[in-house]
Order: sequence, then C-alpha cells, then structure tokens
Amino acid sequence: MRLVKLALPLLVVSFPAASSTQLLAPLKDQDAIYGCSWSASSPEIGPGVVLLAEADDSRTLMNIGGSDVELALVDEQGSLARAGDILERTFKAEGIVVKARYRVTWTCPEDDESCEVTRFDVSFDVTSGGRRQTAKATGDFGC
Repeated sequence: MRLVKLALPLLVVSFPAASSTQLLAPLKDQDAIYGCSWSASSPEIGPGVVLLAEADDSRTLMNIGGSDVELALVDEQGSLARAGDILERTFKAEGIVVKARYRVTWTCPEDDESCEVTRFDVSFDVTSGGRRQTAKATGDFGC
C-alpha cells in the first residue's frame, strides 16, 4: 500500500466583524419609557428604537455595547421650536459620551392646539472604551 500526500491550498474566509465595531443597537427593553417622551430609530442600527427618553429628561436610554444604558444630559444648546431648528445635546454615563445633533423636520400646525409632536432627524456620535460610532436616525418628541 502506497501513501500519497496531497498538498491542499489553504482557504481563508473572513467575515466582517460588525459586532466588534458596532456600539449601538436597538434597546433591549423597547417599552422602558412610554407616554410623553423622546424616541428615535435607525435602519442602519437595526429594527426598533435606539433612543428613549422621558420628556422631562429624567431618564434617557440607549443600548451601547450590548446593554441598555441610562445616560445623563450634561449639555444642551439650541431649540426645537420650528422646522430647521438645531438642538445639540451631550449625554454621559461612566466611560460613555453621546453627542446628539437634532434637526427639526416637522412641527405641529399653529392652529392645532391638540397636537404635541415634533419630528426630527438626529445624528449620534457615541464614544465608549476607545471605540466610536456615528449613526443617523429619525424620531419624535411629544405625547
């Protein structure tokens, strides 16, 4: 019996490691805050809400690094009064900084006193543990 050695080419397959660079994900608890609130979602991050916050800013939640994290609002400049207005906000948690830039896309008509909603586009710039991710989202503020 004769043994034959075969030299087989080594095939290396690599897959993008999206999870290692992706800091943001949809909130695990999509119902953590309800009623009058802020909310935003982003198709580039995934299905569901990526930001939830109480209207009075007493609680703000984002999923960062695989966990729903409570963020504190530490700085705010601008307003959300009219279409085109810009509001910049900075949130922090231990080792995490989130900069959000909101641009108003729609406000209630002046003659509709029952309307309490403002719609916006928002860009998030998130830094955590030396990693950084930016993402675009849309959302609304109101009741």
